[in-house]
Amino acid sequence: MKKGYLEPLVLVGALAILSTLVVLEGRRRVDLERQLPVEPRDVYRTLARSGTAWQVLDVRKDIAEGYEDAHIPGAIPVPACDVEQAPAAARERVLLSVPTIIVSGSGDEPDLGTCVARFASARRMAGGMAAWSAARLPEDSSSYSPPSAKAGGGCL
Repeated sequence: MKKGYLEPLVLVGALAILSTLVVLEGRRRVDLERQLPVEPRDVYRTLARSGTAWQVLDVRKDIAEGYEDAHIPGAIPVPACDVEQAPAAARERVLLSVPTIIVSGSGDEPDLGTCVARFASARRMAGGMAAWSAARLPEDSSSYSPPSAKAGGGCL
């Protein structure tokens, strides 16, 4: 093999190795972020920015006594993280590829890890809805209705 052919092969090999390392590091970072809960005030700040496109899923098991009593404005009710149990109007709004905040009752339910793993980019909210309420952040108290397209679809 001539010297002129060897140099491009070495460069392609080095690029392949570096690309693999970058992908592995990205996956590791996503896995670490999934394990760390996000604080309610940080969720509020993120949602308050009009350019942020996060979906908030309220996964408390009882819609009538949990979601309808108090929930984060714009949150989608998905009882027990099961889309089939969600109201019909909410099912099509749950997207697996959109950055997602998972809100439960207290934030430490054992099955939240399974729920978070269903989404490409999801995190649970620390302390759940109890922490949101304790922080005196905005709440709604009604049954689910999808946002109006003409109103811009914002939640806060």
